[in-house]
Amino acid sequence: MANHALGLVQKYFPSVTEVHDGDENMVLEVTREDSSGGSVKDHSHCAFARACQRKFKARGVIVSVHTVYVIQKEGATRYHLPESVSREVVSFDRKAGFAEGEYQLIAPRKSHRLGSRQGSEKNGDRRKPGKPRFRHYTTGIRAMLRSGERVKAK
Repeated sequence: MANHALGLVQKYFPSVTEVHDGDENMVLEVTREDSSGGSVKDHSHCAFARACQRKFKARGVIVSVHTVYVIQKEGATRYHLPESVSREVVSFDRKAGFAEGEYQLIAPRKSHRLGSRQGSEKNGDRRKPGKPRFRHYTTGIRAMLRSGERVKAK
């Protein structure tokens, strides 16, 4: 998982050499200027990215629908977004704006930190074989972060 996160971050910021999880929740404020000056469907320049960059005095920020990476020098810090922020990101990407106010970045729980094992080794996947898992994909918003291809940072 840590290598996957590093690959995602290096797609936008090639000089980053490590990714670690945030240790505590952080509160930040999104202002009207963040919303009006942000770029729709842009991981690094949306309203929430602008607010994060200001709060952390960061070199850069990558915002997806569920995760935020804050870039400081050669390292990145990962946070999770609560559902309330995810809804605002979707709203912003659909050109309905990002509501002003205070929002929280969530430090990943111990079970969701980089390098932690996911799932149970003895029980494995409990779904019935051959039955695909249903997934709904939200459309009209920023593309998913993927580690396969490089994207030029702005």
